Amino acid sequence: MFQSPLAVITLLAWRGLKQHAFSSFVAAFTISMAGGLFLSTWKIKEEAQKAFVNSSGGFDGVLGARGSKLQLILNALFHLESSPGNLSWEQYELIRDNKGVKEAYPIAVGDNYHGYRLVGTLPELFQRHEWKKGRKYQVQGNGRIFSENAKEALVGNFAARKLGFSIGSKFHPYHGLDFDENKRHADTYVVVGILEPTGTPADKVIWVPIKGIQQMEGHDPAAAQSVSAVLLALRGAAGFQLDMKYNKQGNQATLAWPVAATLASFFDRLSWFEDILSLVALFVAFVGALIIFATLRTVMNEKKREYAILRCLGASRLVVTCVVLAQSLLLSLTGGFGAFLAYGGIGSTAAHLIREQTGVVMDPLSLDLGYLVFFPIVLALGFVSGLIPAMQAYRSSLSDNLSPRS
Repeated sequence: MFQSPLAVITLLAWRGLKQHAFSSFVAAFTISMAGGLFLSTWKIKEEAQKAFVNSSGGFDGVLGARGSKLQLILNALFHLESSPGNLSWEQYELIRDNKGVKEAYPIAVGDNYHGYRLVGTLPELFQRHEWKKGRKYQVQGNGRIFSENAKEALVGNFAARKLGFSIGSKFHPYHGLDFDENKRHADTYVVVGILEPTGTPADKVIWVPIKGIQQMEGHDPAAAQSVSAVLLALRGAAGFQLDMKYNKQGNQATLAWPVAATLASFFDRLSWFEDILSLVALFVAFVGALIIFATLRTVMNEKKREYAILRCLGASRLVVTCVVLAQSLLLSLTGGFGAFLAYGGIGSTAAHLIREQTGVVMDPLSLDLGYLVFFPIVLALGFVSGLIPAMQAYRSSLSDNLSPRS
């Protein structure tokens, strides 16, 4: 049965790789890891930045104690880091009554339950605020929002699942942002509601009345009239006016605005880490190319007699050269597909860790058409790796290759 030259070349290349299965696997695996790391480095940063900006809970800015804007946002909106300090209740009322402020919600922090933060605020946050345009917070089933003067809790969906909470569950808060079993408060809180999932940091929080945090047993009585920060939704160009008032002319508080720009600067600071990962991926890709080269050299040396016989049967030098190049391209193509699998594994793991630590939900597996350029790059790498062995096969002497092996 007649077979096309392309089919013959592909078949011979595949048989050669099968006879050196282990080294072929190592070469393809190395290319997969390098490609997966490359894709992950670019895409995870891009998706994480997008997810963090979209997870700001519908707030335009945060007012807090004098200090770092980034620390203020991470603490107040993402429930990371510690609070830079407190504001007085009068400062909250002053910003609340500003004509440029659409909504203002005070929060108080300083306690946790098994590592999940308690955040004190007003019930109005869950009654009026849209955490995403057109979407307000929803409470599951027969639950409800906590009462302002009761020791009740409204628990984020993620926190409730991890802690095994249901409506009616009771718990004692612990002092501090990190769990320490020796710092348990005497106060007992009851869960009266569980939020529907939002895919934002609110899912990881145990929400309680702000008075509960302010007046918690063991807290400094002076804290009863202070707040950790104020979450703000602004009207029109009010941000520019408030930025001038608090950041440029005043020295009593810091306005972290706009949230998106502050977060963008945070991710820009991580560019050094991205550069390191890119260098690691380049090194792994270089090692993969060397392994492909070594594998093809080994295959060629062990099969040069067979290649000589093929030429005696009528195969040209070009056919033998194409067999070697086809082996290189097959390894690269396999590594390219493996790179997307590796990327999926790395991306899913990163998304899980980010969700665990921040409550932010990201989609690391989305790839635009621009990433398809990755395949030609991988194939070019394979072609270059196989070029030297292919040229050696082309130039090899027929008589030498047919000589009996010593």
